Amino acid sequence: MVIVTDAGGFIASWLVRLLLEKGYTVKGTLRDPDVAKHSHLRALKGAAERLILSKPTSLTTGLCLAIDGCNGVFHAASPVTDDQ
Repeated sequence: MVIVTDAGGFIASWLVRLLLEKGYTVKGTLRDPDVAKHSHLRALKGAAERLILSKPTSLTTGLCLAIDGCNGVFHAASPVTDDQ
């Protein structure tokens, strides 16, 4: 099992797709767990069987709990700010 942070992002979505195609079980973290917003991930081949999406409760503890049990981490999340 592997984890992809910010799985709903553009690059991370492609990474999730590739990992599912290769047969991996993928945990994906999301900032916004809105089901409709991430329907493209749930529609991927293998997603019904091997994709787990969740929103960490906190950046530290929640992310550590999400990573627990994974053999690989793909950290694709980046900070979002309006500050130029």
